[in-house]
Amino acid sequence: MKNEILIATRKQSGKTQKQVAIEIGIAEVTYKAYEQGTRTPSAPIGNSIAKAFSTTSEKLFGYFIPN
Repeated sequence: MKNEILIATRKQSGKTQKQVAIEIGIAEVTYKAYEQGTRTPSAPIGNSIAKAFSTTSEKLFGYFIPN
């Protein structure tokens, strides 16, 4: 299931998938999988994604990702 919140947050930020991936240091294909819901980020990556959007992992992924 697509992560509509993550997709909407990224679009609202004006960033592309590639820009986010570069910013957090992962492959673009990996970031795309997070948006498509086929992969779940590890705690550090989930928190990095949240930080890139100035939000929390709870808001983006629906649950707390501990460090």
